[in-house]
Amino acid sequence: MSAELQGSPSARIRALIRSGQTGRAAAAAADLIAETFGLPVASAELTLDEYSLNSVSGRVHFTDGHTEFFKFHQEEGEEATVTEYYRAQLLEDAGLPVEMPLRVAGEPGRQIALYELRTEPRMADVCLALERTSDRLPPELAAARRALDRSIGAAALNTLRSAPAASLESAVHRLFYWRLADAAGRFPGGRYRAWYLTDPLYTSVADHRFVVNGIEYSTSLRELALTAARLLRPGVLAAIPVVTAHGDDHQGNIWVLARGGEVELRLFDPAFAGRDIPALLAPVKATYHNVFAHPFWLYHPEEAANRATVHVQRQGGVVSIRDDVPPAPLRLEILGSVAELVWAPLLAELARRGELPPDWRSTVRAALFCCPLLVTNLVAASRSETIRYLGLARAVMVGSEPQAGSDVVSRFLDSVTPT
Repeated sequence: MSAELQGSPSARIRALIRSGQTGRAAAAAADLIAETFGLPVASAELTLDEYSLNSVSGRVHFTDGHTEFFKFHQEEGEEATVTEYYRAQLLEDAGLPVEMPLRVAGEPGRQIALYELRTEPRMADVCLALERTSDRLPPELAAARRALDRSIGAAALNTLRSAPAASLESAVHRLFYWRLADAAGRFPGGRYRAWYLTDPLYTSVADHRFVVNGIEYSTSLRELALTAARLLRPGVLAAIPVVTAHGDDHQGNIWVLARGGEVELRLFDPAFAGRDIPALLAPVKATYHNVFAHPFWLYHPEEAANRATVHVQRQGGVVSIRDDVPPAPLRLEILGSVAELVWAPLLAELARRGELPPDWRSTVRAALFCCPLLVTNLVAASRSETIRYLGLARAVMVGSEPQAGSDVVSRFLDSVTPT
């Protein structure tokens, strides 16, 4: 077996998928589930979609004829820093609508959750279809989105407390600092070093200023990465209060369920859930991936290349980009909901307690910056050159304040700033 296929069982399965050996990967997933849970598995089939950037999911068929949904995470170097994953019960206890798994395994390299099989769509699938037809959220879906955000915001306020020592080991740090640093905590390392620091395009523009659709941004990519490594270090974030949260509740982890003529949204796959999530990090992943990752360029780069018009010019240390792909109205509607019902009340309560850090806005921007940069390789050869530039520009937009004027990100942050 090649070196790529060595390591934990989940790492081998993802390596098989990356190499196009999906049949072998499905068979390995079936073996892993059977071995882990001691159950008679007949076969497994994989769900191969754009949202499974760091996970594997699908259906597992048992010999007694029933089928369950499975999902597991696998990330580079996880064995060195992994903590407890898949704690759905604490979310339910906090009042959040969460799909409870039937079975859970948490051993490093074997983190698997098995759920009741559902045929309903995920919120990500519904929004993608609407975005392709330029439609807004239907009223019942908009109401369901607001109801979920209201629950998330209430859970955050009800569980807000001073940070315990355990916050240093919160699984959510896997999504941020531990993708910037190596296993020993040294920056640069992790995905940031592996994906970007030897890439010719990235290194050639890392110190450039970006001008996007006429707005100049004040901070370079290299400066943004350095700032993120400083502000998102677990020891630094341990100074701020924590909340109980899902931590990775983007719409690929939300079922859309019909309930007596109404729509209900339910969270699942709480791989990074905890009672000890730094308050400023808790809503970041959902905010970024539900809004700013669209339309198309992050998850569907080939479609973006066909749909978008992107003009790039490099001159005198400046990268100028013009594009015609602003967030769609439905994404702005989702942003308005999370801003009003999650971010604004959480920041206001932190300010009321005197526990809102003076650099909170920089910390939120640093975490938003990490979302696109470290969830997938923005300069991968599989992405067209213009989409590579567009991805880097989008990372700069969420990470850096404009030199003058405003954009969708700065207006969002302005709207949730406590008065």
